Amino acid sequence: MKESNARRHAYLILIHDNIAQVNELLSLLDHERNDLFVHIDKNSHLDVSEVGMTISKSNIHVFKEISVYWSHVSLTEAELFLLETAVSKGPYQYYHLLSGADLPIKPQSYILDFFDKHDGKEFVEYQVPGKFLDKPYYDRIRYYHVLSKYYRIPGRLGKVLSYGAIAIEYFCIFWQFLFRIDRIGDDIAFARGSQWFDITDDLARYVVGQREDILKRFKMTRASDESFLPLIVHNSHFRERLFLKTFNGDMRANMRFIDWQRGDPYLFKDGDFEELMASELLFARKFDQRKYPGVVKKIIDAVKE
Repeated sequence: MKESNARRHAYLILIHDNIAQVNELLSLLDHERNDLFVHIDKNSHLDVSEVGMTISKSNIHVFKEISVYWSHVSLTEAELFLLETAVSKGPYQYYHLLSGADLPIKPQSYILDFFDKHDGKEFVEYQVPGKFLDKPYYDRIRYYHVLSKYYRIPGRLGKVLSYGAIAIEYFCIFWQFLFRIDRIGDDIAFARGSQWFDITDDLARYVVGQREDILKRFKMTRASDESFLPLIVHNSHFRERLFLKTFNGDMRANMRFIDWQRGDPYLFKDGDFEELMASELLFARKFDQRKYPGVVKKIIDAVKE
């Protein structure tokens, strides 16, 4: 028998390619207590029918609604779409945001037990201004970035056009600096961090209730996916419910193994398996089964129940 929704988990997963790896990820999340909500980038060649064909224990919902662009507000829009959809079918104990390049590095029984033990805590990683956060991140939200949709145009010609768009953008930002434009204002404390989260039903509904305001505030900003949830949490009572309050990039804040020292982020290789398994964290990114199939296979073998 299925668990009541109050003890169930909703996984929100953003994907755009590498369907074989995505389906492996979904198979590792397939559990009686989990529902899966998958959004395929509308720009992708993937079809809804390709996703999660072997899922047997979880309810799975697959959508292809929004064209997503790197560093653009469309990514935030896709996240909010999945969160709103899941909330409408909730309540859930937790809502987890993953990408198709992520993998759990612990079995589902371990992960579920972890969140049962820490029920009510919010797993949102972010930094605040000071030692751990520098000015450029603030500028991504303070100023209007009208061309952020064109920062990563595919192809050789696209790369040239992207550089042109970025050059024009910096020129526009220079004038905004001169005119002292500030879209954040003094009434909001700034925060920025990882877009990946594990949040309670209370916080999920609080965020969904502000959907229109979020999209309005972050329209024509850069990398809003890294700021909208940190800003909401840091400027609300949910800050007191954070699992970790160091605000210094500690990966335990959202239990994600993401290595920004060796890459942007680092792509885990076959030789990294032991390091990943020795970690106390629950999920890791980034993986590419096409380049390094060994580490993906070892993780699947280690955590699949």
